[in-house]
Amino acid sequence: MSNTNFYRRGAEISPSCAEFSRRFSALALRLCGKRITLSSLLKNNYSKLFFAGLFLFVFGAQLFAQETSENKTLVTSASTQYVNQNGTTVENLIEAALQKRADILAARQRLNIAQARLITARQRPNPMLEAEYGTPRFLGGEAESDLSVGISQEFELFRKRSKRIALAELEIAQTRADIAALERQFANEIRQSYAKAIASARQLETLERLVAVDEELLRITDARLKEGDVAPLDLNLVRVEAERLRVQVIDTRSEIETELLSLRALIGLDVNEDLQLAPLSERPPRLDLPLSQLTEIALRERSDLQAARLAEEVGAARINLANAQGKPNIAGSVKFSRSNGIIDLPERIGGGFIVDKSRELTFGVAIDLPVFNRNKGAIAEAVSGKVIAQRQREFLEANIKKDVAVAYRKYRAAAEKLVVFATQIMPRAEANLTTIRAAYGQGEFSLFEVISEQRKLSENVREYNDALRDYYEALTEIENSLGVRIPPEGFAPDTSSVLPDKEIVPPIEREKFLREIFENSRKDGFTQLTKKQNEEEKK
Repeated sequence: MSNTNFYRRGAEISPSCAEFSRRFSALALRLCGKRITLSSLLKNNYSKLFFAGLFLFVFGAQLFAQETSENKTLVTSASTQYVNQNGTTVENLIEAALQKRADILAARQRLNIAQARLITARQRPNPMLEAEYGTPRFLGGEAESDLSVGISQEFELFRKRSKRIALAELEIAQTRADIAALERQFANEIRQSYAKAIASARQLETLERLVAVDEELLRITDARLKEGDVAPLDLNLVRVEAERLRVQVIDTRSEIETELLSLRALIGLDVNEDLQLAPLSERPPRLDLPLSQLTEIALRERSDLQAARLAEEVGAARINLANAQGKPNIAGSVKFSRSNGIIDLPERIGGGFIVDKSRELTFGVAIDLPVFNRNKGAIAEAVSGKVIAQRQREFLEANIKKDVAVAYRKYRAAAEKLVVFATQIMPRAEANLTTIRAAYGQGEFSLFEVISEQRKLSENVREYNDALRDYYEALTEIENSLGVRIPPEGFAPDTSSVLPDKEIVPPIEREKFLREIFENSRKDGFTQLTKKQNEEEKK
């Protein structure tokens, strides 16, 4: 029978394993009354039943080991209220958050302000209309009057308008880069919180499976206590261990809910709004880019560095504009004048009054004389601003190189740590617990050893989940240092992972395992089987 079919067959009979184990333990203890060994049991008529029970016990333990480390996405009934296949992916969360976050929406208004400045920069000076009217009639004088109407227009010289437009366009580009840097930082916070929530959900699943296994161990120990094979202290030890795991479950649930609250706040959701996450793959992709290429991408794509470079260009544009504003403009004017006067004629020509009407059109030109103010203060301010922008850009470039190098080192360390846990620590820890549990069922090991090994496995699983979380966080930190998502060509092919192309916990060939139990037990009992397994593990 193949491993796949055997696994399916075991899943079909698994609901009755607990009841069978209890009956088997009670029967075995009634047969022997005290501590029993495999060699003695093989001599009676219940040997087949004994080994069938032993097989089911080992099968159940190995099933737990396989399920906790299968190389596929993690979705369990214990954590489906937090993480399931229908949950929201991190990219969807980021996209939704960018449309809801009040601070992001407020930052985008800076772009509207910069665009408004561009509209202002494109405007030309308005013409000026002047009108004057005067008459002595208002003061009781003659009916004389003067009327003048003129219009003047200032013309900007030395390309002031084009330089003003260029400065406004650079400020728009700089604002866009600043907003992109803010969004990048915000997305990084979401990805980190998302990875922590997934790691906590993975830990919760492991703990609840260990609680279920401890409940089975509690039933077995209780049956052995009734038969007088163990002391009451053993039962109390199992109960304490089960309750200790339940406390860890409570703490882990609290961690998940806290991270989900943080995620809701980050993406702008109400704290009571439902949020479920999509799982991350337990076979994460493998980065396939050298440090030099990552540094090139960061220096090319980082939005904050682009903003710093644009700030340097803005400084140069402000210097050009300040120099131009220190030079004079020219204004032209046209004026129409009309005068109505009364002339008193002398007596020698007959006397009397005549009305004198005159019309005239005047043209004029006005130029500022930069004698006192040549805009030197604005020019010096712009020069200093450019120097500041240049130094900040140089500092940021050095910082980016350092950030990429640190993130890459963290990634390498996280990858090595994850591989060691997946290929060395976890298989051995789970195999050790499987062996000790099976041996405990036959009285070969004490309950102290079972609980001690289970605690080691629980700690190793927690550290493995932390290593997987650290790996995803290291990838997130690399993307944060790059300023963009890692391009698809930056990863190994889809079939490749940072983990070896094999299952984290190799499946036991159960037919072969059962056959070895019979063969070794006929020779030297269960201790010989344990030695053989240890030798295979060393190989």
